[in-house]
Amino acid sequence: MNGRRLTRWLIVTGGVTFCLLSGLLSESVARPTRSHQRQTVRQRVPLPRRTAPIQSLPHPSQLASAEFPPLPSSQTFAEVLLLDADTGQILFSQNSNKLWPTASLAKMMVALLTLEQVESGRVALYTPIIISRRASRAGGRMINLRPGEVFPLSDLLRAMIVTSANDAAVAIAEQLYGSVENCVKAMNRRARELRMTQTLYQTPNGLPLTDGTPPDISTAIDMATLARALVKHRQILEWTSLRAVPFRDGRVMLPNTNHLVGKVTGVDGLKTGFTYKARFNLVTTAQRDQLRLIAVVMGGQSSGIRFRIAADLLEWGFAHFTRLRLIKSGEPVGAEVRVEYGSVSMLQPVAATDAAFLVRKGEAGDVQVSLQVPSVVAAPITRHQVLGEVVVRNSKRILAIVPALSPWDVPKARWFPAQR
Repeated sequence: MNGRRLTRWLIVTGGVTFCLLSGLLSESVARPTRSHQRQTVRQRVPLPRRTAPIQSLPHPSQLASAEFPPLPSSQTFAEVLLLDADTGQILFSQNSNKLWPTASLAKMMVALLTLEQVESGRVALYTPIIISRRASRAGGRMINLRPGEVFPLSDLLRAMIVTSANDAAVAIAEQLYGSVENCVKAMNRRARELRMTQTLYQTPNGLPLTDGTPPDISTAIDMATLARALVKHRQILEWTSLRAVPFRDGRVMLPNTNHLVGKVTGVDGLKTGFTYKARFNLVTTAQRDQLRLIAVVMGGQSSGIRFRIAADLLEWGFAHFTRLRLIKSGEPVGAEVRVEYGSVSMLQPVAATDAAFLVRKGEAGDVQVSLQVPSVVAAPITRHQVLGEVVVRNSKRILAIVPALSPWDVPKARWFPAQR
């Protein structure tokens, strides 16, 4: 009897011990598995929704060996583009011809038309603008303009381009063209002149219309083309480079919607845009030394993502490219030419145009310049007469051919050839 009890006690004790040991062993194996699962879930999150601090952006030295800019998943944006503002040379693009709603990027065209009219003398920045009822009810992001109020054009233009005021855009459109509809016609006409072939405007401010009309449509490449024209007007950059601008005689400070200003070196513009359909758009520009770049992000998944992508594009561009200025218009191109039968015996040709190129850093030494002119030219010679040409090439192709001109008139000698 005692033996049976002892046997049952040993069996129960052994089972309990086995269960406890099994539980401990299974927990020790399961913990790393659960930890690994948590890490996998974190990796699946593409990007944080909130704006990433600029300190988390890659430093240019970290991008120095990259062949392509660091971009998040293509599902986080619709299209991106990076180009050189001076030449229009595209440094990087992805889906840059995809049709996409402009949202408030449409205001860039209103700004361009306004400054062109200012330069032509048709209107002045101090021109007073009376706010209409239609402007005061524009909707969306507004600066609370009231019917009958009067503001100088400069105040409304600054508010429109810096803080994206929809009511200011309508007021400017009505002042310049008599109505919003006429302004939209002028916007589309100027777009065609700039060869923005994929752009169609419906409004001066990019707000969706409630009558079922399709929204303002464009592409990243067209928006970059518009930005190239706009940055030639220094007044815009003086405004868009500020973190905030004054309004109502300084009683109100309007914040800049471009959060890269003051955070990314050299950024001094340009325009943001948002609607639920367009998501988050951005056209931004920065200059460092002699190089100005324009970055375009269309359809960002969040506001933070558009700024992060644009900042990465700019940093990558500045880290990998440099402007090489070889020839300046009007400056001597090198060798002298002997003049026969002229009032002078020697002549040094000058360049007809500038010759500046965007090259990858480290490849500047591959560029060669050669002057092709005859050794002797007979008088008479007229000012700006083509004497030859300057050929710029690298190991792969000819980059440019610049005419070499006579800097002045050289009449034929009346009595005897010039001494040699």
